[in-house]
Amino acid sequence: MSARAASDAGFTLVEALVSLFVFSLIAAGSVLMLMQSVDTQNRVGEAQLALRELQTTRALLSGDLAHYVGRQAREAQGSRPRFIGGDADAALSFVRAAGEPDPDRGGRTSLALVEYNIVNDTLVRRTRAQVDAATPVTMPDRVVLSGVSQVQFEFFDGTRWHEQWLIGRQSGPPPRAVALSFHSERYGDIRIEALVGLGV
Repeated sequence: MSARAASDAGFTLVEALVSLFVFSLIAAGSVLMLMQSVDTQNRVGEAQLALRELQTTRALLSGDLAHYVGRQAREAQGSRPRFIGGDADAALSFVRAAGEPDPDRGGRTSLALVEYNIVNDTLVRRTRAQVDAATPVTMPDRVVLSGVSQVQFEFFDGTRWHEQWLIGRQSGPPPRAVALSFHSERYGDIRIEALVGLGV
């Protein structure tokens, strides 16, 4: 009678403690797995963002240079050179052709001034639809690469690469290709090369 009453009384203290210990082990393991999953998701997201930046930079640079137009941009203080490469104020600057939709004709071509500048650890692209500006016009910044260092443009003449390229008021040939090299925190040393259009 007394033995059956003791067994019907419920868990003993030792059994309760063992149950709590086992539950705490399961809970700790679940929390650890959840934290690892979140950390993995964060790292994958960062890698995808860095890869997207690289792909966007390649596409923008290739598209801009392929549509190069050998035309000066007129500023309030004078005209810009037709092509600036490797300058301290503008790492890369030129005029490009840009297609725009036209409801009447289906499409038309316009011109835009494009600049690439190196600001701290970022590569910034600026554009201006108004090529000739009688008054100073602010060009909005678009960060295309972040977290990079040792950013440098190089210019290919068909034989060798140069650190600078300038086409002044006199008509001159553009470089055959432009290379953008930099060091990425995630991917190491990277070099992007793009062909330059004929400028017509």
